[in-house]
Amino acid sequence: MSHKIVPVIFLFLLSACAQNNLHFSDPSGKISAQLHVTDGKLLWSATAGEKMFVEPSAAGIQLSDVALGEDVRGITVSRETITGESRVYDVTVKGEQYTFGMEFRLFPDGCAFRYKLPGEGVTHVRKEFTSFTIPASSRVWFFERNSAWKLKSYAGWWTHTVVDSLPVISSSGPVQGKPLVIQLDDKSYTVITEAALYDYSGMRLEATGGRKVQVNFTEGDKGFDVQGGQYTPWRVVMYAKDLNSLVNNQMIVALNPRPDSALYSDVSYIQPGKAVWSWITRKENYMQPEEEKRFIDAASALKFEYTLLDEGWETVWPDKWAQLKDICGYAAARHVKVWVWRDSKRLREPAQRDAFLDSLVLCGVAGVKTDFMNSEAKDLVDFETGFLKATAAHRLMVNFHGCHAPTGESVTYPNEMTREGIRGLELNNMNEPIPAWHNAALPFTRFLCGHGDYTPGFFSNKGPTTYTHQLALMYLFNSPFQCMAENPVTILQDSLCAPVIPLLQTLPVTWDETRVLEGSEIGKLAALAKRKGNEWYVAVINGTEQAQEFVLRPSFLGGKDHTALVVSDGEGFVLEEKSMKATDTEKFVIPATGGLVIRFM
Repeated sequence: MSHKIVPVIFLFLLSACAQNNLHFSDPSGKISAQLHVTDGKLLWSATAGEKMFVEPSAAGIQLSDVALGEDVRGITVSRETITGESRVYDVTVKGEQYTFGMEFRLFPDGCAFRYKLPGEGVTHVRKEFTSFTIPASSRVWFFERNSAWKLKSYAGWWTHTVVDSLPVISSSGPVQGKPLVIQLDDKSYTVITEAALYDYSGMRLEATGGRKVQVNFTEGDKGFDVQGGQYTPWRVVMYAKDLNSLVNNQMIVALNPRPDSALYSDVSYIQPGKAVWSWITRKENYMQPEEEKRFIDAASALKFEYTLLDEGWETVWPDKWAQLKDICGYAAARHVKVWVWRDSKRLREPAQRDAFLDSLVLCGVAGVKTDFMNSEAKDLVDFETGFLKATAAHRLMVNFHGCHAPTGESVTYPNEMTREGIRGLELNNMNEPIPAWHNAALPFTRFLCGHGDYTPGFFSNKGPTTYTHQLALMYLFNSPFQCMAENPVTILQDSLCAPVIPLLQTLPVTWDETRVLEGSEIGKLAALAKRKGNEWYVAVINGTEQAQEFVLRPSFLGGKDHTALVVSDGEGFVLEEKSMKATDTEKFVIPATGGLVIRFM
C-alpha cells in the first residue's frame, strides 16, 4: 500500500461561521463518517454504503481543567488530503473556552480518528468521552478472563455474546480489552481497536449499557499526564464484508509512523526465525548449561535460528556473564543465535537497562524477552517505547510478555519481533488447558491486531486438541519470532514426530499472502491458505467437539499441477502425497478438535 501524499491537496479556509455537521468519505466512496454537534456535544458515526456500523457516539476528552467535546460551538474542516488509499480530514473543534484538533482518516475498509490536544506543556487526561455505539442484534467476540491481571495482560480466552449482554457477561466487570470483533446482523464484521499507542495510556473498552462501549484507562480516576499539542493514538473501526477482508485489513500498519531512519539505518540484525525454548518443558536439569547446549544442538538439527534462555539463567549460573558468552559461542558455531529473558522491573531504570544491554552485546546475544509489565497504563507504554529505542541502539531484537496486544509498534520499531498479549499454550502447564475453540477464534480476533507469541506446537501436552491441530497452529498464528513450545530433543527422538520434522525444518515465519478459505467461522473452523515465495500452505483447525467436513478449492494455485503433502490426524500424524490443481475440489473430514496441514510443492 502506498503512503505518498498525492500532489492535489485541498485546503479549506476556516469559515467565519463554523458548521455543526461534517461528512467524510474514503477515496473509493465505500466508507463514510459523520461528525456533528447536538446540544453542544460532539458526536460521530460511521457508515458502509447504507449500513451504519457505528451509530452516533460521543467524542471528546476530559482534561483536568476542561471538557473537550462539550459546550461545542462549531466544527470546521481545515484541510483535506489523500494519502494512499485513504482520505485525511483535519478538523478544528471550537468550544466555549477551548479550541482543539481532530484528524479523521477514511479507508475503503474502515475509519479512524484521533485528537490533537490543545496547549503546551504538561496537561492531565482524566478520561475520554470517546464511545462506540454497536448496532442492535450484533454478536460480539471478546476475551474472557478470571482475574484483573489477565485483563491487563490480555490473557483471556476468546468467546462471544450478544451486544446487549456486554455490561454483565464478565464476572470480573464490564471493562474489556481490545479488539472487540463484532458480527453485524447482515453477517458483515466490524472491529474496534486502536493504532499507534505512544505517549498515552492504552485504550480499554467499558460496556456502559445501551449497546455502547466507552474508552477506559488502566489508571481509572487518577488519569495520566501527557504533553499539550500531541496527538492521541488512533481510535480504529475496521469494516469487512467477510473474514478474508477482515484478516487482510491493513489499517493498523498504515496508521503507524514509519521507522526513524537514523535509529534504523542498519536493520541487518532484525532477522525473523524459529526458536527452541526450554522453560515450558523444564525438568530437574532446567537451565543447566549442558542441557541448554542439548537444546542448541536440537535447534541446529531442526534448522531453527534461535534458542531462548528464559527465567533462571541469571540466578542459576554462578558466573552468568562468562557462561552466557560461552553459550552464545557454542550456539554460533552451530548457526544458532541466543535470546535471553529478564523481568521488566529490572529494566525500568534507564542506566540499569543500558548496562544490561551493553553486557548482552558483549556476550553475543541477539534478542531480549522482557516480562511482567501486566499493564497498559501510560508509564508501562512509555517503558516499552523506551526499551524498543534502547535495544535498537544496541542492535537487539525484542519479545514483550505480560503486556497488552499490539497496536502496530513493530511498524515504527521493527526490532519488535513479537509480543504476548494473548492466552497461549503455557496455560496448558497451569491446569487451564487451551480449548480448541479459543484457537479457532484467534486468527479472526486477537491476530487482527498483529503478531502474537502464543508458543505453538506443544505435542507432548496438547490439551484437548490433536497432534495435527498443534502443528497447524505453527502455520496459522503469525509471529516473526516463532517460539515452539515442544522440547526439540523430544521431537528428534520420538518416532511419532519423525514424519513432520521436514515440515518444521522448512516452516516459514513470515508470509507474503494470506487467504481465509471457505468454511471458516470464528471459534468453529479456522482455514487459511498462506504463501511464502512460490509455495502455498493450507492450515485448518476444528474448534468443535464434532468432526467437520472441510472442502478445499485451491484456486490460489494458478495453472500448474502441484504435489500436495497432506498431514492429517490418525494415531499420530498421517502423511499422504497427492496431485492437486487449482480447479480441483478436495473434501477432508477434520476430526473433533483436530487439524489439517497441506504443503503444495
